[in-house]
Amino acid sequence: MKVEGERVVLSVMGDDFSEAVKRVLAARVANRCSDPGCRAITSGPQDDPAKAVNVGVAAHITAASPGGPRYDPDLLPDERSGPGNGIWLCQNHAKLVDNDPARFPVEVLRKWKTDAEAEARDRVGKAAISAGSSVICIEPGARVRIGPIVPRQHEQSDFSLEEDKGKYLSFKKIDSARIVDIPKSFIEKVHSFGNSQPAIVELSGRIQWVSAKRRFELLPDKPPSGPAGAYGIGKNVDFGYPAQLGIVGSFAREERLPLLLTQGWYVYYDSDGTYLRWPGPDVDQILVCNWV
Repeated sequence: MKVEGERVVLSVMGDDFSEAVKRVLAARVANRCSDPGCRAITSGPQDDPAKAVNVGVAAHITAASPGGPRYDPDLLPDERSGPGNGIWLCQNHAKLVDNDPARFPVEVLRKWKTDAEAEARDRVGKAAISAGSSVICIEPGARVRIGPIVPRQHEQSDFSLEEDKGKYLSFKKIDSARIVDIPKSFIEKVHSFGNSQPAIVELSGRIQWVSAKRRFELLPDKPPSGPAGAYGIGKNVDFGYPAQLGIVGSFAREERLPLLLTQGWYVYYDSDGTYLRWPGPDVDQILVCNWV
């Protein structure tokens, strides 16, 4: 508290994270951004051999002080400043989630945190795949199937290997003639079955159709297995989000999607590769469009 003239000003101290909590948050996600569309490495060496650079931020899921994004008055100070209320992000996404809390509510950030920690847990002690670390025996012109792909029905599509570009393999999607260049470092396994059927190419991430750009892109994270990942990776948005970005589409109940997909509708995928989920008053709904 301080006195300015005749006014008494109360200074509200935020419940900030300690250095120990910051270190734990970073380590639990292998020093990578928790945004599923990013996963940028947030630390590395400086030119000075005695120093390192850090571009990661221990961000609050619910704000450290009143008036902040997603502030929860019911939390105790120890909970607000504890690791359970933190998420490790790169500087860009830390700023983004706090500038647009309606687009990034608590539920989305907690899902990011859980998924990023699970991914890091699965990778602990496993060797990274680098270009040239394994022999990829695919001949030019050979047919392959690639996975995971979002939407999943494209995993049944045949690709042909057009060209070996050294660090990249260039594949053409036969039913549409779209070209996808895949780094060899992005290929986890190749299962060959001779000439009788297409080889299976497993990726360490995913090929993702991005409706906003009308093309396939490579993204580093895999969609959940089973029904949870039926339509890829989703994010919660408010009902007005599509209109704000000029997206032409409609929200539909998830159980109606199989029928709508047979009628010429498509799940809409945003520029970060996520489908848009509106937590409606009765049931969650997913944005679909009737163009590609």
